[in-house]
Amino acid sequence: MTFTRLKTLSLLVCALLALSFPGYVNGGANNNKKGSQPAAPVEPEAVIEEVNAKQLEKLLADKDYVAVFWYARSCVTCDKVLAELEKIDDDTDSFGVDFVKINDKRLAKQYGIKNFPALTYFREKEPIIYDGDLMDEEGVLDFLTSLEAMDLPDRIEEVNSKILQKIIEDTDFVAVLFYKQQCRKCAKALQELENIDDEADQLGIGFVKIHDEALADEYNLGSLPALVYYRHQTPIIYEGELQREEDVLEWLVQNKSTGDEDDVIEDVTSKTLSTLISNIDNLVVLFYDHGNDDSMTVLEELEQIDDDCDKHGIQFVKIDDAKAAGDYGIDSIPAIVYFEKEIPNVYDGDLMDEEQILKWLLGQLERDEIEDVTDEMLDTMIKEGRVIAVLFYDNNDKKSQKVLEELENIDDECDALGITFVKIDNPEEAVEYGINKVPKLIYFEKGIPTIYEGNLEDEEKLLKWLTDQTSSDQIEDITDEMLDLIIEKMPHVAVLFYDKDQKKSQKILAELENIDDECDQNDIAFVKIDDDKEAKEWGIDEIPSIVLFERGIPHIYEGDLMKEDELLGWLVHQKRYSEIPEVTDEMKDKLVENTEHLAVIFYDKDDKQDMRILNELENIDDELEKEGIVIVRIDNAAEAKEYGLDHLPALIYFENKIPALYEGDLMNEDEVLEWLLVQKKTATIEEVTDEILVNLINEHEYVVVFFTGPCEPGETCDHTLNALESIDDELDEAGIIFVTTEDTGVAKKYNVKTYPRLVFFRNRDPLHFTGDLDDEDEVLAWITDDETLEIPGKIEEVNVKMLDKILAENDHVVVFFYAEGDKKAQKILNELENIDDECEEKDIDFVKTSDDDIDKEYDLPSLPALAFYRHKFRTIYTGDLMKEEEILEWVIDLHESTADVIESVDRKTLQVLINDVEHLAVFFYDDECESCSEILEELENIDDDTDKHGIQFVKSNDVKLAHEIGIFAFPALVYYETGVPIMYDGNIASNQDVFNWILEQKADQSIQLINRDELFEYIGTKDFLAVVFYKEDDPDSPRVLRHIELIDDEAAEYGIYIVKMHDKLMAKKYGFRNPPGLTYFRKGKYINYDGDIDDEEEVLDWLTSPANMEMTDHIEQVNRKMFEKIRKNSDYVAVIFYSDECKQCPRVLAEVEHIDDEADKAGIDFVKIDDKQMAKEYGVFALPAIVFFKPTSKEPVIYAGDLYEEEQILTWLITQKDPSGDVIEDLEGERLVHLIEESGSIAVYFWNKTKCDICNSKAARKARLKKERDQHQQEGGAASAAAAFGSEADPSEAAAGGAEDSPAAGGPEGDSAPASAAAPPDASTGKQEDDADGCEQCTKVLEELENIDDDCDKHGITFVKTRDFSVADGYGVHEYPALVYFEGGIPNVFEGELSEEEEVLQWLITQKTEDRIELITRQMLETMVEETQYLAVYFLPPERKGKQPAFCRSFCSPSSLVESNLTTTKSTKHSSSQFVQNYISRKRKRIEKQDKINCNICDQILEGLELIDDECDVFGIHMVKIQDPQLAKRYSIKTFPALVYFRNGNPLLFEGDLQNEQSVLEWLIDDDNRELADEIEEVNERMLDRLMAESTLLVVFFYDDDCAECEEILEELEEIDGEADMFGIDFVKIASMQAAKTYEIVNIPSLVYFRKQVPVLYDGDLHQHDKVITWLTSQDVFEIKNEIEEVNRKMLDKLLEENEFLAVFFYEHNQPDSTAALEKLENIDSETDNLDITFVKMADSRYAKKWGVTKLPAMVYFRRRFPSIYRGDLLSEDEVLEWLRKNRFRQPELNIFMYALIALAVAFMVYTAFLLQCFKPAPPPPVQHPKQS
Repeated sequence: MTFTRLKTLSLLVCALLALSFPGYVNGGANNNKKGSQPAAPVEPEAVIEEVNAKQLEKLLADKDYVAVFWYARSCVTCDKVLAELEKIDDDTDSFGVDFVKINDKRLAKQYGIKNFPALTYFREKEPIIYDGDLMDEEGVLDFLTSLEAMDLPDRIEEVNSKILQKIIEDTDFVAVLFYKQQCRKCAKALQELENIDDEADQLGIGFVKIHDEALADEYNLGSLPALVYYRHQTPIIYEGELQREEDVLEWLVQNKSTGDEDDVIEDVTSKTLSTLISNIDNLVVLFYDHGNDDSMTVLEELEQIDDDCDKHGIQFVKIDDAKAAGDYGIDSIPAIVYFEKEIPNVYDGDLMDEEQILKWLLGQLERDEIEDVTDEMLDTMIKEGRVIAVLFYDNNDKKSQKVLEELENIDDECDALGITFVKIDNPEEAVEYGINKVPKLIYFEKGIPTIYEGNLEDEEKLLKWLTDQTSSDQIEDITDEMLDLIIEKMPHVAVLFYDKDQKKSQKILAELENIDDECDQNDIAFVKIDDDKEAKEWGIDEIPSIVLFERGIPHIYEGDLMKEDELLGWLVHQKRYSEIPEVTDEMKDKLVENTEHLAVIFYDKDDKQDMRILNELENIDDELEKEGIVIVRIDNAAEAKEYGLDHLPALIYFENKIPALYEGDLMNEDEVLEWLLVQKKTATIEEVTDEILVNLINEHEYVVVFFTGPCEPGETCDHTLNALESIDDELDEAGIIFVTTEDTGVAKKYNVKTYPRLVFFRNRDPLHFTGDLDDEDEVLAWITDDETLEIPGKIEEVNVKMLDKILAENDHVVVFFYAEGDKKAQKILNELENIDDECEEKDIDFVKTSDDDIDKEYDLPSLPALAFYRHKFRTIYTGDLMKEEEILEWVIDLHESTADVIESVDRKTLQVLINDVEHLAVFFYDDECESCSEILEELENIDDDTDKHGIQFVKSNDVKLAHEIGIFAFPALVYYETGVPIMYDGNIASNQDVFNWILEQKADQSIQLINRDELFEYIGTKDFLAVVFYKEDDPDSPRVLRHIELIDDEAAEYGIYIVKMHDKLMAKKYGFRNPPGLTYFRKGKYINYDGDIDDEEEVLDWLTSPANMEMTDHIEQVNRKMFEKIRKNSDYVAVIFYSDECKQCPRVLAEVEHIDDEADKAGIDFVKIDDKQMAKEYGVFALPAIVFFKPTSKEPVIYAGDLYEEEQILTWLITQKDPSGDVIEDLEGERLVHLIEESGSIAVYFWNKTKCDICNSKAARKARLKKERDQHQQEGGAASAAAAFGSEADPSEAAAGGAEDSPAAGGPEGDSAPASAAAPPDASTGKQEDDADGCEQCTKVLEELENIDDDCDKHGITFVKTRDFSVADGYGVHEYPALVYFEGGIPNVFEGELSEEEEVLQWLITQKTEDRIELITRQMLETMVEETQYLAVYFLPPERKGKQPAFCRSFCSPSSLVESNLTTTKSTKHSSSQFVQNYISRKRKRIEKQDKINCNICDQILEGLELIDDECDVFGIHMVKIQDPQLAKRYSIKTFPALVYFRNGNPLLFEGDLQNEQSVLEWLIDDDNRELADEIEEVNERMLDRLMAESTLLVVFFYDDDCAECEEILEELEEIDGEADMFGIDFVKIASMQAAKTYEIVNIPSLVYFRKQVPVLYDGDLHQHDKVITWLTSQDVFEIKNEIEEVNRKMLDKLLEENEFLAVFFYEHNQPDSTAALEKLENIDSETDNLDITFVKMADSRYAKKWGVTKLPAMVYFRRRFPSIYRGDLLSEDEVLEWLRKNRFRQPELNIFMYALIALAVAFMVYTAFLLQCFKPAPPPPVQHPKQS
């Protein structure tokens, strides 16, 4: 028995192994036969998809997150980087980031990519370039999935669930907005929160959004939108209003500051601090220095009060930023500043006493005092345009203290006025505003200051003045210092210079006050100043005067100041229109000093000719302004003479303070404009006067002057000057100013006696040129010669341009770098002057330079610095700069030493070498590279050899520079020839290989030089010819040719022959007047290249582009290489294979040429190929042949028709391109949604490659292969299990049996495992191939569906397709591809096989022609519940796909003990394999049987419900079905099927028999189920018609959705809905203009009361529901002529209260006696009305019994609520009428009876009183007193 149990247990274990590893079972069987181990599956390499420009554009349009790897063919590093990035391709897929690669230099440049390789990350089409190490694949992955990379300005980034999870894990603080698409509330919240995205970023809080409702449900977030704040991965849900962004930001900040577990003060950046100050009312900032001991000690103390500050609502932060401290005026660190509503207050107490600091902070919260600010803080507040009152005071001044105490009393009042009151104790800042004596108060409004002149100790008067300032329109008075500040900061400022004691000024001021507001409205600041000195500085001699400053440029007003309207017009005109402003000489001087490009017209305003010229020049003012040239005019002859101008008008152009005189015709404004633009854009020899020349010589180091003397056009001097213009640019580049003058005053001073003469001033020291002035090359050589530049006994001062030139031309140079004004540097210079001569003796140039930012330009660690340059290689001196002897010794040692190593260069030097050295080899290495040093030692051995061949060899460890040129792997070798880089891709450790490669690159000269004859010959004989035109003497030509040489061989593979030519005439003929240029001849026709000729890859792409190689009316002949490129770039290609040996080929080619253009128009590229071998590769064995290639198929299609019929060929090609002939229309966005809503029948095919299950098989396939690989690693155990089953059984059966119960086939984990995870390794190959081309399958489905498009049209079904997944999400489609049929906007999802188009067509026709209940998804249901008033949802059981159903657990449970024993007994006789198969078979049959039974019941119920679907539609009830067990749980559904009825979103579960469809219908349309409390039912037109027919009392409210007041009226009417129901009145509403028109309703809204379809319009106030209900239940409205009205109990009670005489006919429905009696009684209804008796009827037997009626029908007459029952014949209407008349005018019998009862009652009461009185008992005797007893 024990043995049997053990064996059974073993068999069960083995069975489990077989089920888990079915592949091994098969594999094991095979092993037994073949005796070999199964081959491990080969995992395909992860390949980043290659795309072209069009595909990338489409990808960016479709996808939110795309990573693009840019590479180039010549880039060696690209392959290494790509290999690394391939490792993270799967990871990026899992994060929803599409990773592609592209080789397109032109496109790369458009996205700012200049160096390769490069990586660009597109987030919602916004690109960001990765600047990290591309070899670090993990770093790249972190970048692509990081919050920083996804950050978009002013936008909250969209993420998916995978990226969100990573962000939460990687980021301390993340705010996540969960939202729904097409949700107005969500959109509004999102729009508001976008406003605080940047602020959150600055605070270190990430902000993202996600529209994943499933994830939101998982987090139980409830209704969306919802904001969740993850603080250290801990979620906090925001409970407030999301549309108030300020509250949200404040909540985020509060939760951030309280989120740290450690009790530390948060560190912030400068940008974050600015955001905090703007958003937090109470903020304390500690400015500190992390490297300062005092700061750290203070910080430790302050950490102790951080929590206390939090408790009191004070945010505490710290910042280690000296610049930020300086911006807030903090000079000494550490320091504490308290900000209250952005107003700063500096703490000046003991920073070591935290208790005192806390007390001070709390005091700041509790008391109101004027805050102390620094000068920087004050400047910031003024710049922001705040309304500020500033008290300038002295803390040590008693008067200041007294004033301060008084002003503290009005601080709150100032706050109420919106005035920020601050104080500042800073004498220098006071002086800047013209305040020499304190205390003083200045009021600032919009940056304009006004000084308070009253008594500061009288706070009441000051407060009144401040109040007046906020409301008054006075022009503000300012000081000269204030004026300078305002002019600098404001674009338009009008300044009135006046004298307050002058009557004229006072009068004008009074007039101008009237236009102050108008100036403000036009953004012109208007101020006044009473300062004669300031007026004179601006050249204002006459007071009062007005000057308008436009961006610092003054305009003087010359009109009448008393006419304020004219002045206002002038000011506005000057602001809107540009005119040449009039300036004074003082203004001109200021403009020359501060303006880079300035043109000044000197003129005489009294001269008519001058004014005419001025008017002409006004025409070019706007053009000059666009070019950044300021032009002004000045009427000042004396100022003109200072510039040597004797004749006016004259024009002088100043560029960086250097003047140039215009000598042309000022009347010709075009010529003037051209001259000014030339002066700005090009370097020319400026014409100057003696006066200008003197200033230039004194202010600049190097000035060359060409003294022409009196010189007329055409003379020798003029020709010489024109020739010298050619060297002006070279001198400018060297930092030498070149001017000319005809004046002779300065010439005579420097002993110039003959003209023309050239004099060179070097630091004011003149040197005369004695050579040939007509030889400009000799002049240039002389000026730039070292001996000329050198001043004996002095270290020359040079600028950057001159220094670059010196370093380029001299082998040995010593340079002293220093900062101008540095006293230490001057002392060093004095010492260095002593060794200048010794250096000159050694032929060493010694110069100094102090240009701005010279340390950054030359990458210097600090200034001053001394560097020695030998052959451009720099060595920095590290010793004492004051010891000149040591410096000299160091310089001489370096000069005399010989370099036997590869020299190291810095970035600046390397850039110079690349530009200047023709042959350069650069070894890039990294200090962290272990092998670099060994390789470098090897390469040292070839350094001398490269020198011998004219190749300079250097090394650089500048990793950043290497990255910039695309080097990420070290070491690396780059060879530069004429600046063109070529990367070495061989064995860099072999110095001989490196040396040979460098020599090969140097010797490579492959482009043929041709002449004219050869050119014409090649044009005629070569199909594709590229000609490079260049100048033989152009220094750039070698570089250009070198670039082209790099692509020569590759171009030849495409059949393109490249040649070069330096024939200027030929270049000009083909469009290149100024070579270099490239012309491309295609069969004799040429086009010119217009791109970057220095980019060889861009040139090659252009040459080989199919668009450029294509010729109209010709089928292009291509070779294999060209065809591969065309195939890559074109979707559809037709190829005709032919041969010259083929006799019929020419005829066929001639026929096919006729359809080339038509094929192009159809988007088909047509080419021809003469390559038999290539034809055979594609299955073509007979020529000619036409083959068609399309993107959806790897194998081409061969044409099998008549090759001589071109029309037939064309039709075949177009059919192959589009088999359907009529593609399914592609729609997206609002167009698609609108079509779905408006179209009666529409089928929508949702497909999206990014989300398609088929197309995304790549990741699943790799996961499957990885799992199989892991399984193979456990092969030992699996093999033994397989052997146990496979020894006697057929291996195929074993495999099949195992597969049946595998997880994929329906085991417990069937859903989680990949669909193909259980396939055996050898069987997975085919599946793998299918998946590998998953996108093909997706497209094939579409092609199949396009075959039924026409059939759908015939049946009236519109068929469209879309890849808009946002629309899909809106309808709950999450799995792709999917087909949804919409009828009347109601969706129905197709569940069958989409590739079977016949099945799809049949389903669509069925949906169209038959009434089917639509299948919907969860999201569809949620949308419909929200939008549909009445919705019945049929919940089906879920698809089980092999799982055990919920209702048959017992059948699917393990076998019973008896069955187990039987099985065990059998297992001893059979093989274990057979046992497993039998067990699984029995189990499956039971499940299938139970499943089938259940399925039949579901179908039967569904068929029954479809029978009542139309009836439901009539009642406005939509009926749908759904399969969603999780959703069913939400509505307490435990068994399936089930029906839930949603009434305005409120669910009601059907408890009856679903198989009885009639009972279901009655339940659905039952009023009790349909109606909701206090809610008026919405009906459609059909329901209204039915209600009209069925309801006797019906009230209808006609309204419109767009009606503004309808909603208010509805709220009122909802109040009486329940009461109307009690009266038996049905109350409904309808929003249909058609229905209103049908019932002749003219005005909307309207209330109509239908009594048996007879309408009565309510004409009262619909806003008063009391009056409405009174009207509805009033008798006047209730009554219908000639008809007895039906009433219910409530109505009868109301009638009894309101009517004195009432007759009620009680009856029963469908009773013959009642019907007969009612017919008779109808005849006397009008007579009863005449008797003033209200006659009604009531079918309520229970209520009749209340009045003593036991038998129906019966008549009861009520007189003042007292009933009287009719005892006669109800069929005799005359008797009934007579009885009613008698009762109406006589005392009814009930009254006599009543009187008798009253009499009896009175008698009974009298008798009772008598008895009580007569039989009253005797009173008891009185109690005897004890004493008496």
